[in-house]
Amino acid sequence: MSGKKETMGKHAAAPQSPQDASQTQQIPPVQQAQPGAFNSAFQAAGVSDPKVGKGFNKRLAMRVGIVIAAVLLVVYIAGAFFFSGHFFPNTTLGSQDISLKSTSDVAEVATDIGSDYSVTVTGDGLSFTVSSSQAGLEVDGQEVAEQSIADNNIWLWPIEVFRAHDESANLSSEYSESGLGDVVRQQVETFNATATDPVNASVQYSSASGQFEVTAEKAGTKLDVDAVILKVNDAVLDMSSSAVLGTSELVQPTVLSSNPALTTAADTANSYLTADIELVLGTTAIHAADIGANEISQWVVIGDDLAVSFDEEAMDAWVEELAVSLNTVGTERTYTRPDGQTFTVSGGTYGWTIDDDAMVADVEDAIRNGLVGQLTVATTLEGYTYNGSGVQDWGAYADVDISEQHVRFYNEAGELVWEADCVTGKPDGSHDTPTGVWRVLNKKTNYTLTGDISVATGQPEYETKVSYWMPFTYSGCGFHDATWQSAFGGTRYKDGYGSHGCVNLSLSDAASLYDIIAVGNAVVVHE
Repeated sequence: MSGKKETMGKHAAAPQSPQDASQTQQIPPVQQAQPGAFNSAFQAAGVSDPKVGKGFNKRLAMRVGIVIAAVLLVVYIAGAFFFSGHFFPNTTLGSQDISLKSTSDVAEVATDIGSDYSVTVTGDGLSFTVSSSQAGLEVDGQEVAEQSIADNNIWLWPIEVFRAHDESANLSSEYSESGLGDVVRQQVETFNATATDPVNASVQYSSASGQFEVTAEKAGTKLDVDAVILKVNDAVLDMSSSAVLGTSELVQPTVLSSNPALTTAADTANSYLTADIELVLGTTAIHAADIGANEISQWVVIGDDLAVSFDEEAMDAWVEELAVSLNTVGTERTYTRPDGQTFTVSGGTYGWTIDDDAMVADVEDAIRNGLVGQLTVATTLEGYTYNGSGVQDWGAYADVDISEQHVRFYNEAGELVWEADCVTGKPDGSHDTPTGVWRVLNKKTNYTLTGDISVATGQPEYETKVSYWMPFTYSGCGFHDATWQSAFGGTRYKDGYGSHGCVNLSLSDAASLYDIIAVGNAVVVHE
């Protein structure tokens, strides 16, 4: 030995004895792993670093993950492929459940839906049903199925299978517009026969307020045929089972209360209502009638263009009615003579006659100018007074009593100021003194009375000079002196001494009457 002592590394294995070697070959029973056992295992396997074992686990897990992913991908792709031609669960088309059905199956379903389809139209008081045959309706089932399947989001099928799907929106149809339109039109027109039209907003006079006011439009019950057809068309196109009509399908008012032109028209019309007119007769302003808002409102017209004007015909009618009540010329009038006797006469030229045309023009002008006050009625003839129709409307007058053959003259106060006997016309139907209420037309002295022209001679039947002439008819009858009469009064007028129609007086009586009677005074001739 060299005397050097060899030192063993601290990790070197100690030499084994034969006994130890034999003991090493014996495999002890498996026991629970103790801490550090895996390290010992890795060492036994020739792996000196435990971190390398952890990498092995990761690779194993990765391999398992890849296998699972591959399986899921296959399932996913298979699902996407399946749902490219089949519908998801919980899918409906109209009222039909088409879950998991194929495109071809759904095409048949859609076609059947079209065959069985009908739409019920209700609302606004109308109710009827249109069948697919009436509408000439056809559904392209294949197109509906293709459009519906196109809605499938196949790449999200794992999520979509849990959702509800309604493909009814893809239900569409082709139909005969004329056929459907005819059915709907007939139903609506029958309904409209008893329906009410809408009422446009307008300007109306309110007697309560005494003003023109804007009245609101009112909906009627009449349906707009075209609007209903459009509503039903839309329902049929969408294969909807109902079409519910609303206010939009009613015939709508064309003028609404919001139209500012209505307010303008009302303001213009109301400006005419400011007039407050009293109609009066003659220079003494005898009350005849009143014109206020209630009357004016009947004559104001607001046209379709909302222009304000006067209804001339309505005004004419009102004036004519008033004139009839005011006109007395020729009408039957009853009066009591101051001596107490009562007579009824008709005919003649004395009294009131209203000038209708002038009165209409005057009233319209007064309304436009807002007159508040009196307006004298335009006349062509005037009486002395007016107390209504059928009564005395004269003042001073000559009373010719044919039965008594006597003439009396009364002043405005009804006082007898003159009287005399007379001879009136021969009562033969041609020369009678005409009865009625007349007026003195003029007065003349030293006048020549001329008779009618004779057909045989071509000359006047007579030419007679008189001192006093007071005619009261346009036919030539009047008061005059008749010096050829030997007497007056009695029955001479019936005994062959009657005149050609005039009232014969003595010269002195004619002179006296001439002095007191005035042109325009009434002459009342009666039996």
